[in-house]
Parts: sequence; C-alpha cells; structure tokens
Amino acid sequence: MLATLAKRGPGLGAAVATAAGGVAVATQMPESLHISGIPCSLVLGAVANNLAPANIRQALQPGVKFATTTVLRAGIVAVGAKLSATQVLALGWTTVPAACASVGAGLVAIPLLAKGAGLPPRLGALLAAGTSICGVTAIGATAPAIAATQAEVAVAVANVVAYGIAGMLAYPHVARHLFPHEDSKNIGLFLGLAVHDTAQVMGCAASYAQTYMDEAVVAAAAVAKLTRNCFLAGVVPLMAARHGATAGIATKAAFPTFVLGFVGAAGVRTAGDVYFVGDDATRWKEGANFVGGALGTKCLLATGLAGVGLSVDASAFRSAGVRPFLVGGAGAAIVGGVGLASAQLLSRLRPE
Repeated sequence: MLATLAKRGPGLGAAVATAAGGVAVATQMPESLHISGIPCSLVLGAVANNLAPANIRQALQPGVKFATTTVLRAGIVAVGAKLSATQVLALGWTTVPAACASVGAGLVAIPLLAKGAGLPPRLGALLAAGTSICGVTAIGATAPAIAATQAEVAVAVANVVAYGIAGMLAYPHVARHLFPHEDSKNIGLFLGLAVHDTAQVMGCAASYAQTYMDEAVVAAAAVAKLTRNCFLAGVVPLMAARHGATAGIATKAAFPTFVLGFVGAAGVRTAGDVYFVGDDATRWKEGANFVGGALGTKCLLATGLAGVGLSVDASAFRSAGVRPFLVGGAGAAIVGGVGLASAQLLSRLRPE
C-alpha cells in the first residue's frame, strides 16, 4: 500500500496541483467567456509536460496514469448526481425528441466527416461525443472506453472549447432575432441544444437573460442541457462496442462499467428529488449538486483531465493540423442547426 502511494504520489500530486493552477488561470479570464478550470488545467498540464525533463516525466507517469483512469472515471460517476429526470419532465416531454434529433445528427454526421477528412476513427468518435453531448465531460468519458490517445483527447477538448465559446457568444443574438421574444422555453431549448459544454450553456443563457431581461431562459437551457447529458449513458457503451475491436480491446472489457455508476448516481438523484420535500428537498439538492459539481466536476474531472494534459506530447498534437478543427466546426454547425430547427418547430407547435 505504502509502496503504491509512493509510486503514484508524485504524479497524482502534480495532477492535483495542475488542476488547481487551471482553476486559478480560469479565474483570471474574462467573465464573459465563461471558461472553466477544466480546459485550462488540461492546457497547463500539456505545457508543463512538454517543458519538463524526461526523467521528471517518467517519475510522474504512474500517478498521472492513475489520474487519467481511476480519478477521471470517478468524476464521471459523481457528475451523474447532477442529473434528474424530474427536471427534464418539468420542461416538457418534447425536450427529449428535440435532444434526440440534435445529438443523433452529431453522432451520425461527425464520424462521417472525420472519415472523409482522413482523421483517426477514435478522434472522430471523441469529436462526435464532445460536440453532440456535453463537451469535455463526454470526451473524458469516451476516451478510456475506446483507448483514445492523450493527444486525441487534447485535440478534441481544444475543439469543443473553441466552438463552444463561439456559439456561446453568438447564439443569444441569433435566438433573439429568430424566436418570438416571449418564447422563453424554446429559446432556452435552442441554447441548451446548440452549445457544447455545460458551463458554456449556462454562460450563454445568462448572457441572454442579462441582455434581454428574461431569466426564464436560464432554467429552460439548463434542463435542455441536462437532457443532452443523459445520452452519455448510452453513447459511451456504443462507442466502446464500435471502436473497441479496432483499439485491440475485447468488447466485454471495453464496456465502461463506470457508466453504470453514472446511471446509478442519476437514478439516486432522481429518486431523492421525488422523495424529499420542503427543507429536506433543499438540503438534498444542495448535497447532490455538491457531489456532482464541486466534487465531480471541479475536483475529480479537473484532476483527471490535468493528468491528460500531463500526458500530451506536443509533437503529436501539432501533427493533427487543421483538419480536426474543420470537422469540429462543421459538426458544431450541424448540431446547432438541428437544435435551432427543433426549437423553432416546437415554438410553432406550442407557442408561449
């Protein structure tokens, strides 16, 4: 036990420190960009890894590997505590088919675009998951299931962060011009389906609310994004089955058991939301949100993806070129376009 801790301690400590540094960097970024500490920690880790001497990198490897596997997967399980079916139902059942259309379009189109551009299939899978479902979290969940390289993870993360920020800045103004001003639910639905990462969705909706004085959009966008996030439970096993053989993984071994933990955490959250009432319900939701947010996202996921950064070789990253970003841009346009079309259709079917 002590020998294992001694072996993993330096690398795990480096990942924790890098995650903390990423949070510190994120706090210095303009608030309007709503950039979380997770992508910052990954970039910081990649920079540190490529500046460190070879003997230091070798000493850190056992702990860094632990961060990119066990810690990252624990983070995915914890994130499930933020997901509640009762919130989805509160917005209306039509949110589900709208999310199916948007997510499905990305999962089908992006791997085809990646193949046409000559990208590795695993990178196409990461771009599809990140763009279609929930940005960095989806990439972090999919990567170990398909044996993606750390360079592929880094490229995919950079992609969804860049296009997520672009959508976050542009879509509030698009929504204002294309939807009836009083249609808060479908404006929020569009924003929740079109922007990649959860933090970016919330920033996008908050920007709309502040600019156009419509706080109801924030709740609708959050629930729409929550609905998208639920697809993670089905898509990761699908990607594992599709890419496991080509990655040299047996299908049974490739099935990510941590996804069961993710589903279980979401089930416990849903059951608690139904069972508890009054002050107990408030305390329950605060506790569940702490597990999913502060513990799962800010601590475990940030540490795991800092470890990914500490594993990245810059030469492999440079070799990717511009093609992943062209595919990612096209994929973002497809997912956002289907989200827009779905929300506009629902706006006409159920005007507010």
